[in-house]
Amino acid sequence: MARITLIKIAEARRLGANGIDYSPRLGAVCPWCGNKTKIVRTMPWEDSTRIRYHLCQTTGCAMAKMGDTIKSIEIDPVDEKKEEAVCRMK
Repeated sequence: MARITLIKIAEARRLGANGIDYSPRLGAVCPWCGNKTKIVRTMPWEDSTRIRYHLCQTTGCAMAKMGDTIKSIEIDPVDEKKEEAVCRMK
């Protein structure tokens, strides 16, 4: 049982480090507990993507207890549509 929990925690930490999806409407959720996270840092836009860093503040969450930051990636849907239109025009 403890081994399964360690594997799940390792997977949640990997997801948090590599980046999860960010929704402008819903924000980002913790890969461990699934609750909404608090934004602690927002990076500037680079082309059509923006990186944010979050912390889970849910009592009892493993990610919150470890203090791990969670990286999220937002993709601007307007820029994506512009790029698709330009590609179709070529």
